[in-house]
Amino acid sequence: MQNEPNTPRAPQSAEVRARAAERRRQKEILRQKAMRRYHILMTVLAVLSFFAVFGVYFIVTSISGALRGSQESSGSGKSVSEIVSESAQDSESEAEPAQPAADPAKPADPELWSLLLTNTTHPLPEGYEPELESVGANSRNGQQFMEKRAAAKLLEMFEAAKADGIELVARSAYRSTKEQTKLFDSMKANYIQQGMSEEEAFAETKKWRNEPGTSEHETGLAVDIVGAQDINANLVGELEERDWAVWLKTHAADYGFILRYPADKTEFTGTSFEPWHYRYVGAEDAKKIMALGLSLEEYLGMTQ
Repeated sequence: MQNEPNTPRAPQSAEVRARAAERRRQKEILRQKAMRRYHILMTVLAVLSFFAVFGVYFIVTSISGALRGSQESSGSGKSVSEIVSESAQDSESEAEPAQPAADPAKPADPELWSLLLTNTTHPLPEGYEPELESVGANSRNGQQFMEKRAAAKLLEMFEAAKADGIELVARSAYRSTKEQTKLFDSMKANYIQQGMSEEEAFAETKKWRNEPGTSEHETGLAVDIVGAQDINANLVGELEERDWAVWLKTHAADYGFILRYPADKTEFTGTSFEPWHYRYVGAEDAKKIMALGLSLEEYLGMTQ
């Protein structure tokens, strides 16, 4: 049996060729896209490079011009480091000098009129005479006066207390040296009548009254404050439990007043606890003193 001759597969060859041609066409399309992206990227890089070079050139030119101008105006060939140093020094000289932080435990101005210290070791300045203004009258001691600036704040405080249902009275405020002498001698005589020696009576009286010339009442800045119901009460430490005494200790500093003779500061003040005795020092200092729990002597650094 004869073998049949191989028949050419023309259709299959044409299909292969067509596929090959399509692949070549797709490759060419991809190559062209890649080339376009490449050209775009190179263009962007060229533009960025141009601006970068231009920017550096502009900065260098500006700095060089500034340095030349500085050297020409000064007439000397100073280096860049010297010019930079001088510029920094000029800036520092124009700035305001740094101020030391205020010590919260000390007054900003110890010489302020309202911080006048008066006690047994710091008598009144010679010729001291406050300008007085009335702070009202009471049935026990009549019309009372204080230094006029302190008086205004006392009356303001009394109004605030009244708004809270507390009626305060200035039982005893300014006293002349003559009046202070009379009160001191009267108390001393009373102790002598009770059987004390003159020396003992003098020492006991000093616990409650300062000698004439050393009493805060003579400054016009101190005042004995009580509630209206206690205008004739004995002035004793137990009064601290009264509603008016509690109100004063809580609010007095807002109006510039401090509790002058606290119970735990007798060693510094030399005076026994007096929950009724308040002293004007100004609101800023009063708030600091009361918040820190200091006596006026400690606050002023005059405890010796």
